[in-house]
Amino acid sequence: MAGLLSNAVPALAHHSYAMFDLNTRATLSGTVAKVEWSNPHVFVWVYVPNAKGAHDLYGLEAGAVSLLTRYGWTKSSVKAGEKVTVEYFPLKDKRPGGAFIKLTHADGTVTRNEPFAPGGTDPSAYSIKKAPEAGK
Repeated sequence: MAGLLSNAVPALAHHSYAMFDLNTRATLSGTVAKVEWSNPHVFVWVYVPNAKGAHDLYGLEAGAVSLLTRYGWTKSSVKAGEKVTVEYFPLKDKRPGGAFIKLTHADGTVTRNEPFAPGGTDPSAYSIKKAPEAGK
C-alpha cells in the first residue's frame, strides 16, 4: 500500500495549481513567441513589452493536450507571431507567467483553457477558435 501512495504523490504534485494565485486574475497583451504543444500541458509563451523598452517573456500554462483537443484546440489554434491579449492567474512568486485562462486574438475570437474557463466542463459553454479547414 505504501508503494502505491508514494507513486501517487508525484502525480498529484504535478497537477497542483499551488504555484498560481487563483484569487487574482491578470491580463497582458503581447506577441506569441512560441506554443509548446506537448504532454502533459500546452504552454503559450508571450513577449510582453516592459517599461524599459524591452520585452519580458511570459510562460502561460494551459491544460492537457488531450483535454484541449476535446474542446477544439489544434496545433494552429494559437500561432507564433500573432498579437494577443491573455487573461491568466499569475504565479505567486511574481515571475512572468501563470495559468492561462483565455486568450483573445486580434480578430476578437477567444481561445479558452480548461478547467479555468467559466461554464464548468460542458464544451457547449465555450466559444473556442477552431483552426480553418484546409483550402479555406
